[in-house]
Amino acid sequence: MWKLRIRNIAGIRSADATVTEGLNVVQASNFMGKSSFVGAIQTVMGTSGMYGGAHPLTEGAEEGSIRLDTGADTYEVGLSRSGPMSVTQEGRPVLTDDTDRTCARLFAFLGENNPIRARVRNGEDLTELLQAPLDIEDIDAQIETLKRRRESTRRQLAEAEQAAENIPSVQEGISTLGRELEELRERREELSQRVSAESTEDSDLSDELAQQRSSLSTTEQTISRLERRLERTEGRLEEKQSELVDIDVPSEPEISADVAEKEERIDELDIKIDLLEGLHRANQRVLEEDEVELVAAVDRSLVGDELECWVCGEPTTTADIERQLEALQETLSSLRDERATLREEVTQIEATKERMAERRRERERLEETIGELKADIDEIRSDLQQATARKARLEDEVTKLEAEVETTEDALSEELTEVKAEIRTREAEIADQRSRLADLEARSEEANGLRQRETELTDEIKRLRNRKTEKQWEIKDQFDTAMAAAIEQFAPGFDGARLEVKTTEQNEISEFELLIARDGRETDISNLSEGEQELVGIVVAVAGHRTFDVADRVPVVLLDGISQLSAANLDRLTDYLADSCDILVTTAYPEAGDFGGHQINPEAWETISDEEAPRP
Repeated sequence: MWKLRIRNIAGIRSADATVTEGLNVVQASNFMGKSSFVGAIQTVMGTSGMYGGAHPLTEGAEEGSIRLDTGADTYEVGLSRSGPMSVTQEGRPVLTDDTDRTCARLFAFLGENNPIRARVRNGEDLTELLQAPLDIEDIDAQIETLKRRRESTRRQLAEAEQAAENIPSVQEGISTLGRELEELRERREELSQRVSAESTEDSDLSDELAQQRSSLSTTEQTISRLERRLERTEGRLEEKQSELVDIDVPSEPEISADVAEKEERIDELDIKIDLLEGLHRANQRVLEEDEVELVAAVDRSLVGDELECWVCGEPTTTADIERQLEALQETLSSLRDERATLREEVTQIEATKERMAERRRERERLEETIGELKADIDEIRSDLQQATARKARLEDEVTKLEAEVETTEDALSEELTEVKAEIRTREAEIADQRSRLADLEARSEEANGLRQRETELTDEIKRLRNRKTEKQWEIKDQFDTAMAAAIEQFAPGFDGARLEVKTTEQNEISEFELLIARDGRETDISNLSEGEQELVGIVVAVAGHRTFDVADRVPVVLLDGISQLSAANLDRLTDYLADSCDILVTTAYPEAGDFGGHQINPEAWETISDEEAPRP
């Protein structure tokens, strides 16, 4: 049982009401708060303001509220006016999950302003609404994120493959530099012998100049290498930061307890099913083998065998026992279905948990990589700063030494100095190229892992695309089945209904078109009467209620604005919906007749009598 307290919601100033399990009817004339009551329930459920609707605060009121006590929990939503045309909502509604709220607004809250009813009424496209619960998964966004990651991986792979291609040329360069170095060393020995008679002072000065020139050349190469490395590392950091932004890891819901509860229920069902199966088999075999006398006294006659039930001892017949066994079989089927459903739910929950765990692991890996890249960048920048400062010092020293050598050195000594400088330069170049070779080899070794990552991303993109396509076609099939069942139940004037689809080259559904069959041919909605359009709109919404298992998400169905329907269709509709939900709340005029169920009397409510305020 629900207890509702409503204050300043739409046309209701103040109202208290009780809603029970099953059918609840608010039956009253205009301006007595029927639609406002439905709007109040929508608000406390958490769906007001969706699809262009407004929060239903009473005109002129600064604050309003809805309190719902279900017996097991209490929910309350408050509305407050924050401007002439602005109303804010706060509090704790019943529904917080986006998919649950969307399903409720589209397929459970079937008032006159229901978005599906409105679009059917106006002959507008239904594709967006019928796919709305699927779109919340945002599969397209997930695919785009994966495509960006794949593109980044492909760039890294191209770099790794280019590194592998560059290895032979670098190796050849090292060999060439080695040969040049040997030639320079030989030239140095030759020149050293020729200037051996020269003063030691001049020789020392020449050696120092050669050493400083070599150091300057090495430092310049180091700066160039560090700048390239800094650019590459900053590029990788930017890519990894972009990947990190794309990884949305929602807070893990409290689902462990739910899993444990479901598994406990599965264990209970296993025991019950085993017991009932044994009972059914034993009794069925007694009947099949015609061995009833083994367990009960039988009075056989032409009109039928009479016997005492071997369980309770009451008089019965074989036919009655067979009917009881059929009922037992139905119970078994129901229990098996429940067990299968629970097992599927557990599987889905565990899969969700694993996907979330993998996302967390991927995020942690990225955060670790980003931390390492930032540390590398800091180190490179420090090294670059030091190398730049060292270059400036060396340039000053070389300039001074060149001036000193110029005044003391002859041509032969100058050549020797240059050769010595070139030797040191070649040695530095060889060291630099060997370092580059090691870097290229390391990057080349990453290629296999990057290829595997690219394949994994491509497979995941394909899986998501297939999932979207499969879900779309599943929705189409389920809608067709559900609409057929609904039409058969409470719209016998139609032969059937189905969704015609338009597809892309990838077999994705790009558009749904609703077709109605009547008098042996199909037609679209525009050819129906106003009452028929309203009926079809409700049929589509009810079909969505079945398709998306909304009864498992939303405990109530709301029905309002149905005056266009005939009395017969109203009766069929309420009977049909009552079997589809725990609680059904419907509004009706007094002339609609008796609906049965729990009557909600609005006479004690304080309402706006001149006109109803805007509904949500």
